[in-house]
Amino acid sequence: MRRLPAGGRIDRARPLPFSWNGQLLTGFAGDTLASAILGAGISVIGTSVSLGRPRGVMSAGLEEATAFAQITSRGVSEPLVRATSLPLYHGLAAEGGGRITKGRLTDTADSARFDKRFAHCDVLVVGAGPAGLAAALEASRSGARVMLVETDIEVGGALLRDNETIHGAPAGAWVTTAMAALGAASDTRVLTATTASMQLDQNGMILAQRIGAHLAAHDRGSLSEQRLWHVRARCIVLATGALERPIVFQDNDRPGIMLAGAARAYLHRYALVPARGLVFTTNDYAYQTALDWHAAGVPVAGIIDIRPAGDGHLRRRATAAGIPVHNESVVEGTTGDTSGRLSTVHVRTPSGTLHLDADLLAVSGGWEPNLNLHLQMRGATAYDARLGAAVPAAALPGQWIVGAARGEMSLGESLAAGALAGRQALVGLAGIETRATAPNDSAMPTAATRENDPSLTWRIPAPDGDESRSFVDLHRDATVAGVQRAVDAGVQHIEHVKRFTLVGTGVEQGRSAKTNAGSLTASLTGRPPSDVGTSGSRPPFEPLSFHLLGGRARGAMYEPVRTTAIHAAHEALGAVFESAGQWLRPACYPRPGESVRDTVRRECRAARTGVAVMDASTLGKIDVRGPDAAWFLDQLYVNDIGAIPEGRARYSLMCHLDGSIFDDGLVMRTGAQQFFVTTSTGHAAAVVDWMEEWLQTEWPTRRVWVTPITEQYSTVAVVGPLARDLVSSVVRDVNVSNDAFPFLAVRRGTVAGLGGAQVAQVARVSFSGELAFEVSVPWHHGPALWEAMLSLGAPLGITPYGLDALQALRMEKGYIIVGQDTEGLSTPYDAGLGWLVSKKKDFVGRRSMERPAARGTDRAHLVGFVCTDSDEVVPEGAGLVSAVGVPPMRIEGHVSSSCWSETLGHPLGLALVRGGRARHGEVLQAPLEDRIMTVTLVDPVHYDPRGARRDG
Repeated sequence: MRRLPAGGRIDRARPLPFSWNGQLLTGFAGDTLASAILGAGISVIGTSVSLGRPRGVMSAGLEEATAFAQITSRGVSEPLVRATSLPLYHGLAAEGGGRITKGRLTDTADSARFDKRFAHCDVLVVGAGPAGLAAALEASRSGARVMLVETDIEVGGALLRDNETIHGAPAGAWVTTAMAALGAASDTRVLTATTASMQLDQNGMILAQRIGAHLAAHDRGSLSEQRLWHVRARCIVLATGALERPIVFQDNDRPGIMLAGAARAYLHRYALVPARGLVFTTNDYAYQTALDWHAAGVPVAGIIDIRPAGDGHLRRRATAAGIPVHNESVVEGTTGDTSGRLSTVHVRTPSGTLHLDADLLAVSGGWEPNLNLHLQMRGATAYDARLGAAVPAAALPGQWIVGAARGEMSLGESLAAGALAGRQALVGLAGIETRATAPNDSAMPTAATRENDPSLTWRIPAPDGDESRSFVDLHRDATVAGVQRAVDAGVQHIEHVKRFTLVGTGVEQGRSAKTNAGSLTASLTGRPPSDVGTSGSRPPFEPLSFHLLGGRARGAMYEPVRTTAIHAAHEALGAVFESAGQWLRPACYPRPGESVRDTVRRECRAARTGVAVMDASTLGKIDVRGPDAAWFLDQLYVNDIGAIPEGRARYSLMCHLDGSIFDDGLVMRTGAQQFFVTTSTGHAAAVVDWMEEWLQTEWPTRRVWVTPITEQYSTVAVVGPLARDLVSSVVRDVNVSNDAFPFLAVRRGTVAGLGGAQVAQVARVSFSGELAFEVSVPWHHGPALWEAMLSLGAPLGITPYGLDALQALRMEKGYIIVGQDTEGLSTPYDAGLGWLVSKKKDFVGRRSMERPAARGTDRAHLVGFVCTDSDEVVPEGAGLVSAVGVPPMRIEGHVSSSCWSETLGHPLGLALVRGGRARHGEVLQAPLEDRIMTVTLVDPVHYDPRGARRDG
């Protein structure tokens, strides 16, 4: 194509340099990347995804199936960008060539900016064509909160492509007036360069916006700035327009074959024309393309019309202009030059075959409503024989579908329908019962209206019978031959045909292919198109990059980093940190010249033989109180919570509805109607949500108040045979003798030196199997409590210890971590904790847990294992087999936790093994990449099975 010296909507006073495959080129403000490339005389964009055939630009919008590019600018690289919808901007570097429907990811950080916004509105209008503008205007006049979103950089829709008039004046003047009115309206927002990509329940919509689109064209912004909008609307108006269908014939994929509407858009918006054009159509619309070319001085080789001759006014105008019109004729195939671009079109007419030279063939197989968003919510459709396509059978509640999206293809209908939808939306907002309009509510054009009467003959058989070059889906290289193979294989449902052939599975969701695929399937299976229909559309309508979905949550912002009040003290001690449920927790405290393994061994010895302290502030803590608190906790936990006396605690589990373990922790009764509940670090928020869900949905009348208090307290765990000596020196007013303060007791005392007589909660609990206490104080006193522990514990040889040592200590005792030593379906019985389950009460998950299938002997049970013939630790996650042989080998289970035991002097761990409780003493093998390790199954409790050290 070439650029005309004048015309179009581009700003010739603002040239924009850019590069294409390393070649420096120049476009203009207002160009898209596609129009700039075409304006530079480039026809071949790259090659197709599977067959490597040359491909060019086939549309001017979001229905584009072939023209994709890798763009780079200002340090930002983005793959699979649709060239027809990307506004050109200063300094853009784009690449095509190769397989153009495959992108390339980079492994380096970029400087792109991604943002998120959340918005609410009364009326969300999707599409700023004539129907959408009319709907937004009508809704905004009442002062309603209106959002109008348009994927193009300009509003106007089809009015930007077609030279229409409204009320006797150019349509552009009406658009300008409408935008001025919307700009003056209160609470009205217009977003351009914004694609409505995903529709959600309750009138939710996700929008993707290139927020630099306007400024980038003038080198004052960057299209690397993108924003994701989450919008919730009281009602939605879908004015998403219509898409033009291609026609299927042999070699219909050559560069230089373009939709007729796109050819008009490139003429009127970008002043681009071919050297010699040809039109192939099933409807009257494409006649206007030939007429507009003729008016611009472009030689038109003819109009190939599949229909019999008629006397429509467009045909009369074409004849009067001297444009040859060939009725009852079809394009049978094409020929290309050495680069693959179109050079000759082969036409079969009633009187013989013509070979017409042309560098652009404009095709039109009719128009169909763009219903992707409607289909995402499984909105109903009906087959309209007049259009040869699906139309909405009814809009979803709280939504209106208007204009061409509803099958109203004339401008007058679109304007009237848009205004009506705007008024109806306001009526609905006022609380007056209304309904969404359906297609048959309006006087749509009849089949006799030649301008919109498509022929249902959309596929031209290959003259030589070779249908492997007749493309149904250009994006996926899917052909008529492929659909034939599917049908021959017994595939008849359109969704199965889609998956067999890959039609409609590309990033463009088959916008230009699915109706043709449905009609072809109907033809090949001898059914009417209405019985076959078209395949559905899944979100997103337009691809959303992971960068955009993540927004600013990447790098250091990918996940919140939480630290305890004692964090600075850990840093001063040289702690090595690891992440646990977003918390940074000390893994170990290495001393100079000490390896990590030596550090963990030292910390384990201190906990088993002396005294060690840990910052346990990250454990989930929940305050549950109220007259029904005991009853409520009894419903969620497996054992008898109501029987816990004041001042005592009980270890327990809560389960999902299917009986699987959800979380474990301690429930401490601190008052007659008050409980202090602890959870694992990673499950704190989930447990609170679980409690609130049951309270709000099942037991809303129960008088219970659930308050998360994890961050309110700093907790220090004191562990080891000398723990009682340290706690007695730190906490006053508490008798810590074994008789006065037994295991699972909870007391309150004071800690001196924390700003007065600061009250502390002291619990005699242990996750190490040693004598242990947990001391909790208000969070801001945590550093002082930690320092007091270290200072007063110095004569006792106190040692801070981290998660690595804790892991080894708890594995020696067979204590589980939920989610690591349990699977998604593990029950308390599978984990060896069936002794916890009350036989006297019901609770969430009990019925499922007691089913025979949940108590089977072949389920994965928690067992212990030891390695007595090696000092090497078995990797966690390693599979366990009875004997290594020829694959496939039966997997008996896997290692869930594994460590070196400093206490016992050999490696050990925990595993989930099929029927494991009955297999103690059995030897299994762990085949690794370069070796085989042997383990012996034993009881999960490796150390102090009677708990004498913990209870003493």
